[in-house]
Amino acid sequence: MPESHPTRLLTTRVRTTVALCLTAFVFSLAVRDVLHAGHTRAGWLFTSPLLHGWPWVALSVFFYAYLCWLAFWFIRGTVGTERLFMVGWFAGILLSPLGMLRPQWVVVITHIATIGLAVALLAALALLMKPSTAPD
Repeated sequence: MPESHPTRLLTTRVRTTVALCLTAFVFSLAVRDVLHAGHTRAGWLFTSPLLHGWPWVALSVFFYAYLCWLAFWFIRGTVGTERLFMVGWFAGILLSPLGMLRPQWVVVITHIATIGLAVALLAALALLMKPSTAPD
């Protein structure tokens, strides 16, 4: 039986730096949303003025299921600090539709997403500080 090797996504310093910068930017937006609590919203990840009713719900459920599948494979395929990075990014994304089911959870979900992004930011920083094994 062949041994499965974990996928390395952040292999070079350039990729890790881009991931760190993107995570820092999204983290700053998340902190702003936490500090200005009136800006939080409940609902799906995206909205559409063209679709209404059951086609919209079906498309949203399909898109959410696809995101869950992607999160499972990205998290499963990584190991160590990269896994922490992926879990931090997907924590808020996967919990966001729960705000539609329970609007009183929106503030808690926003805080969880912000903490997840902080974990992802620290994981990316740790990966950047670690010696690289691949050439840039």
